[in-house]
Amino acid sequence: MSLFENRCTEVNQKLKNSKYHYIIFILLVSYFFNSCSDAQSPKVDYTFQVAKDVKKDISEFDEVEFSAESNLDLGFYKGEVWIKLDITNGNIPVSYVVLCNDLINHNYRFYKLDKEKGAFIPQNKVDLEKYDHRSYHFAKPNFKIDLAQNEKSTFLITTNSDGRILQATPQLVGMDDFQSIKQQILIFDIVFYCFVVLLLIVNLFYFRLVRNDIYHYYAAYILAGCLMYLFVEGRLYGLGVSNSLIDHFMFIAIRIWILSSLLFTLNFLETKKTNPRYYRFIILLLFLTLGGTTLYQLAFFNSSIATLHEFENIIGFIWILLSLATVGVAFKKRKTLSIYYLVAYSTFLLFVTLGLLDSHTTMLPGDPFSYFKIGTILEFIGFTFFISLLIKKNFLRAEILESKLSQNRKTLLGKEKILSSKNHLVGIFKLVENSFSNESDWDDFKERFNSLNPNYLSSLLEKHPDLSKHEMRLLMLIRIGYSQKEIANILSIAPDSVKKARSRVRKKLFLEENTDLNLYLKSFDK
Repeated sequence: MSLFENRCTEVNQKLKNSKYHYIIFILLVSYFFNSCSDAQSPKVDYTFQVAKDVKKDISEFDEVEFSAESNLDLGFYKGEVWIKLDITNGNIPVSYVVLCNDLINHNYRFYKLDKEKGAFIPQNKVDLEKYDHRSYHFAKPNFKIDLAQNEKSTFLITTNSDGRILQATPQLVGMDDFQSIKQQILIFDIVFYCFVVLLLIVNLFYFRLVRNDIYHYYAAYILAGCLMYLFVEGRLYGLGVSNSLIDHFMFIAIRIWILSSLLFTLNFLETKKTNPRYYRFIILLLFLTLGGTTLYQLAFFNSSIATLHEFENIIGFIWILLSLATVGVAFKKRKTLSIYYLVAYSTFLLFVTLGLLDSHTTMLPGDPFSYFKIGTILEFIGFTFFISLLIKKNFLRAEILESKLSQNRKTLLGKEKILSSKNHLVGIFKLVENSFSNESDWDDFKERFNSLNPNYLSSLLEKHPDLSKHEMRLLMLIRIGYSQKEIANILSIAPDSVKKARSRVRKKLFLEENTDLNLYLKSFDK
């Protein structure tokens, strides 16, 4: 078995073993839905009240009007929001945590009402450029409340948004529930990133085996997606990096993700080959939008963040539409690739939609952002499978070609044996497959013909000196024994044209109707 065949077998075997990737994914999803049960209701009396678009200082608390509304999952919100918590404890000292769902807003302040002074006192003293008042370095804003026996207290949480998505809806959970939420998210993230690493290893193996450039773009897409999640989820929070710098890193990570996503899409669908003008248009658009936005961000480093929050989401939505448009452009010439792409990409869009709906309605179990990750894993699995499927098809086609080449090698070996004998002229040229695409091919053919049958052509021309070059070629092919169809293929003409040419040359040779042309040509053998 050849090295190529060994590699084909190895690829096919690895593709069969890829089912284990899906088993791991099923375990990941099962864990997510089993661990996302709601926290138990606290056994204390409490009420949340909120005030939106507050334009007062904390010392002017009494002048702010609060309402019983507690849904603070707001879109691209600009303004300040206050959350007031009135809580009455029972006869046992206890601790609770106020938890919000925000991931990209690090501007929360936490106060407790000092009844003697009649003022709200900050609960944490930190560097507000790098931290807010949250109690634990956790991706989501959290504020610990310690209550004494029969204590009645009022707490205030304030936050403001510069145009980003605000998810400040408060939730009161016990300490055990809070620790359980942290643990669930940690385990889910560990499984998520381990799964991504596993997919990278699998795709690295495929790349080393087949050396297909699509894996460069696919690996960049996977890594950029992970980078984007790390920044959007606030993984740099608590590491001493300023909040504004975290925002800048986040926007650059999102742009890298968009860039790698579009480059992968273009290469997966082979757009450069099928629609070069559209390919150049998309590349130019990428350069202008992403490059221009980055230049704006850096040029107005201290003031650009507020504008970018809404603008980046719009750009992201536009590029999702352009990805789908690219599929539409490629569908006619690359139908199979387009279907594969749509199947994988649609799973990502479906779960992103579920996550967005849940972030505003809280109708689904679990954390809204986890749906984004599930969709991402499904997308990565889909592309890994479809790329490997395409490679497998290519290898199967290559195996067929290899089989034909092997048969041709055997034929050529037989030809070499025949070449040692000049008495097998017909057999020799039956084994030769020439395209005769140019004059040099014909010259080579003529030399080989003369070497095996010297003086044949000169004898033929001596008797029929008015034969043209094309007629001589036709007669040589007839003498060798090629059929009408084979001659038509060699000369790149229709079989009927060969028939007419054969009739004309018979007249030129002055042959009677009952004279066999093949036998007549053999008479010139010496």
